[in-house]
Amino acid sequence: MMNGTRLRTWSLIAVALVVAISAAAMTATEAIKERQEAMEGVRDGMMALGAIAKGTQPFDAEVVKANAEKIAGNLAKAVELFPEGSEAGDVQTWAKGEIWTDREHFDELLKSTQQAAVDLQSVTEEAAFLPALGKLGNGCKSCHDMYRLPKN
Repeated sequence: MMNGTRLRTWSLIAVALVVAISAAAMTATEAIKERQEAMEGVRDGMMALGAIAKGTQPFDAEVVKANAEKIAGNLAKAVELFPEGSEAGDVQTWAKGEIWTDREHFDELLKSTQQAAVDLQSVTEEAAFLPALGKLGNGCKSCHDMYRLPKN
C-alpha cells in the first residue's frame, strides 16, 4: 500500500501528464481559439480595472482582487496555449512568429506580467493601485508590442 506522500506525488505526476498530453494533442486552431478566449478574459479584467483608474468606478479592493485574479488565471492558462505548430490555423491569429523564434523572452514576459497580476491581487489601498496597475499594463504593452500583430 502506498503512503499518502507517494500517492500525492504519483497523482501530481498523472495530472501533469494529462495536461501535457492534452496540450500536445491540441490542434493549432484549438490553441488559437483558447488563447484568444484567455486574452479576452484578460481584456475584460483590465477594462474593469481601467474604470477604477479613470475614476468612473470607485476604488474597491474586492473588485481589484477579483479582476486581478481573473487576469492572473488567464495569463497562467495562456502559458500552455502557444505550443509549437500553433503559429497559424483555420482562424485568424494576431500572434507574431517571434513568439516561437524568441520563446525564452516571450515566456519571461508572460511570466512577469502574470506575476504583476498576482501582485495586484493584494492591493488594498487606493494609493497602491495605480502603480500596481501600471506595472501590469506595462507588461501587457511590452508583450503586445513585441509579439502581437496590430488588429485593424
